[in-house]
Amino acid sequence: MKIIELNQEQFSLKNITIKFEQLNQDEHIFLSRVLKRVSSKVFLDTKSLLVFLDIDELRNLLPFFKVEEQRRQLELIIQRHQLIWSSERFRFDLTSSAIVYSIVNVTPDSFYDGSVDHLQVDYILKRVESDLENGAAVIELGGKSSRPGYADISPEEEWLRLEKPLKAIKQHFPQAIVAIDTDEALVMERTLDLGADIINDIDGFDTHEKLEVIQNYRPAVVAMNNGRAGFNFAENVFDELPLFFEEKAKELRAIGLKNEQICIDPGVGFFKGDSGLDSVQRLKATERLTHLGLPVMVAISRKSFMESIFNVVSKDRLFSTLMLEAQMILDGGRILRVHDVKETKVLIDAVKRYKEI
Repeated sequence: MKIIELNQEQFSLKNITIKFEQLNQDEHIFLSRVLKRVSSKVFLDTKSLLVFLDIDELRNLLPFFKVEEQRRQLELIIQRHQLIWSSERFRFDLTSSAIVYSIVNVTPDSFYDGSVDHLQVDYILKRVESDLENGAAVIELGGKSSRPGYADISPEEEWLRLEKPLKAIKQHFPQAIVAIDTDEALVMERTLDLGADIINDIDGFDTHEKLEVIQNYRPAVVAMNNGRAGFNFAENVFDELPLFFEEKAKELRAIGLKNEQICIDPGVGFFKGDSGLDSVQRLKATERLTHLGLPVMVAISRKSFMESIFNVVSKDRLFSTLMLEAQMILDGGRILRVHDVKETKVLIDAVKRYKEI
């Protein structure tokens, strides 16, 4: 039996194309048996089989192969599709499992749960403690709202909102991985000075000043295309996003980041459109974006597009959020940015268990 991976120039978590060649009768029977639950396969003739597997199906297949050389070939294919997000203080293997990335707003005007309590350090620490206990891998602090129609504030005011909570979290939860949601170079620099691990920019590090900060500190990053600047590379989302992020990754690598430090976010819910179609299209681009070999963030938690598209009232957005997140995990989305940590961790564990059986 000869095992060949096709399309080796393309990374994928969902569609890994493998051709088994030079099969004898026993090997033909063997593959028919071990692949009986895989529908995406075709015997080209009696001696060759073409099969499309996701990363979990491929891993589940491995124990059936007892011949050392055959196992080694499959292990090399799995290794080529390994997906890592890392920086100095963390390393997440996202190949087969998603992580929970918790939203902790330090702002009174968040679209979903805005409250003056969010400016109180004691409240924030209790929230962080709860989220870590419930399975959050990353805690993200955001000092200003970025919802459609938001009222901007100065970088100095944003920094004042973040300074005390960030210091408190670093003191009380020194092992916590902390991200900062900001589009201001000043805020990026000051929070990195205090030990922030990740910078998440809704504008995709679009200025020299921001890129200079990232070059000097080399944190992990989340780069978004939020659609507010219009299309620069193509005329639709499915063409625009892969091209945009391909260029953005090159730009970030040019200033010293490694692929493993870069996460991309297709910007669901940022472009103002009453129909919500833009948001759904950005969601459905997830699988294509995974071909870049970069972690894809799923940031849809309780966003309003669900009401117009799925006729879901505001209080029921958690259900639609979890439904869509499950599909995004299957499509290769691996970093789930959420308000509801406990429920999301249950979802991730359930999807993982389902794939293992």
